[in-house]
Amino acid sequence: MKQPLTHPFFIIGNADEQQTLTETVGADDIIIRFNNPNPSCTLQADWLFLANGYTQCRKLQLTNQHLFKPDMAIFFRYFTADILYGHYQNIPYSRRLKYLFRFPSFKKRYQLNQYEQTVVASDVYRHCAQIIGNRQPSTGLLAIYHILANHPQHTVFVHNFTNEGWVGHDWDGERVLMQKLLQEQKIIAV
Repeated sequence: MKQPLTHPFFIIGNADEQQTLTETVGADDIIIRFNNPNPSCTLQADWLFLANGYTQCRKLQLTNQHLFKPDMAIFFRYFTADILYGHYQNIPYSRRLKYLFRFPSFKKRYQLNQYEQTVVASDVYRHCAQIIGNRQPSTGLLAIYHILANHPQHTVFVHNFTNEGWVGHDWDGERVLMQKLLQEQKIIAV
């Protein structure tokens, strides 16, 4: 896994590429992508934030694995125990039990076990959910808050964010929050 030294983070959203960053990003900068990266931006992920809830493991298709670097690290949203005990998602117990089999088969299907894996800290997840009204944060927003919480000395650039996507997220609330982070210069849009 690429370690952050003094170089900035580039968090790439899943909107269609409007302007290329290939000339802007240095070899030591850390590229963060999430879920199934949009191939219109060809930057490969050093770190991938991946939604691994019950529904995502059933529906998410990782078709753009050519955008994963060989030494990439994966940051999952949940521990398996979080799903099993219903910490973040209110799903029936029978589905929670199915998850015990679904998640390992999801990782095997997309050969994710070859990458270093970790889970976003629960305090970062809870803080992120709390500031958007106790709603489930998007994976992109979770990535931003993970970086802000764990690497506050680094510059964070965001690119190709539209604040829209899967049902269940408070996209309007996330858009307002992103604008606030931009105004406070905690993140920089490129």
